[in-house]
Amino acid sequence: MNSGFKTKSEEIEWRRAKILELKSQGLDQRDIAQVLHVSPTTITFDLQYLRKEARKTIREYTTEQLPLQLRIFMVANQNAIKQYWDISQKAQDNKEKIQALEHYLDCHQLLWTLLYGGEDHMVRFGKVMPPQEYQYKEDELAFTEGKP
Repeated sequence: MNSGFKTKSEEIEWRRAKILELKSQGLDQRDIAQVLHVSPTTITFDLQYLRKEARKTIREYTTEQLPLQLRIFMVANQNAIKQYWDISQKAQDNKEKIQALEHYLDCHQLLWTLLYGGEDHMVRFGKVMPPQEYQYKEDELAFTEGKP
């Protein structure tokens, strides 16, 4: 064990962090093994562990964090829509009225984009689907699940 580490688990944690750093720099497994003076098999096992942890993190984020963030956004957007509408109705100056209505429409458009065809993901019926899992039928103006 490297003398700079108090425990074996600290050494493993450091090595895995270093593997991510080296992988981000474009090194392959063999090169990483040479740099860290460990076997390529060790790198393979560490990468498998890191992939498993990444999947767990993504699962937690998409089931715990993302739904709350979506709800917060929806409330904030609804509040903004209401405020912009109120401003547009109370404004005496036409320029202020037009700006408020533009923001009002922007909020609606943002909401529409998120719910019905955002560039990267679409939220539909409480789940996030990557673009390849939904298809837009222009003639019906509706989204359908399934491969295009």
